[in-house]
Amino acid sequence: MLNFRPHHFMCTLGFVGEGYSPNFIKNYAAIANRLIKDENTPIKVNFGTDSICVACPHKLARDLCTSQKVVDPLDQAHANILGLKDGEVLTWGQAKRRIVRKMTFKNFYLACKGCSWKNMGVCERALRKLKAASSLS
Repeated sequence: MLNFRPHHFMCTLGFVGEGYSPNFIKNYAAIANRLIKDENTPIKVNFGTDSICVACPHKLARDLCTSQKVVDPLDQAHANILGLKDGEVLTWGQAKRRIVRKMTFKNFYLACKGCSWKNMGVCERALRKLKAASSLS
């Protein structure tokens, strides 16, 4: 089972193979590929460091990040918008359907306020693509 902090659901949707270090990218790519291959992969919501953070050079001991003051508001905003609870387990497919239903573009701009990756536009493009694909189903 994977562990995700709340904001990493959107980050994973927008993951494009860039990151903080080669080890981080390798770890995240493995996670993203696993989810692409099997949307039934269980993910446990965790309000601390998670499966993605394991290889991040910003990870500190005791479940913390050097950017904790930025990360905590991101996690709280995403949890509120997506209705995620600490310890909740859902599949990647369920998470994507929840993102489609609950992450409006207004919510995206609010939830991702303060994220340095937001200005790159990859998450917004991924959200647009996901919503377009879901409207075709």
